[in-house]
Amino acid sequence: MSLDSLLSTIILVSFLVTILMAVGSYLAYKLRERRRPSAEALGAGEESIFFERIPPDDAPSAVADR
Repeated sequence: MSLDSLLSTIILVSFLVTILMAVGSYLAYKLRERRRPSAEALGAGEESIFFERIPPDDAPSAVADR
């Protein structure tokens, strides 16, 4: 096998692997998006289950102290 054919085979295989990885990651993304709960399931009026809201401690007086 000559060097030219070896290098062209390596380039072809790496290109095909790249295309397969792109398709696989797109499919994984679509599956993950399908699993995501909707706004109705989370309860639109309720507090978020991911974050805890922390109110600022007396914000107007903190600005006046500067």
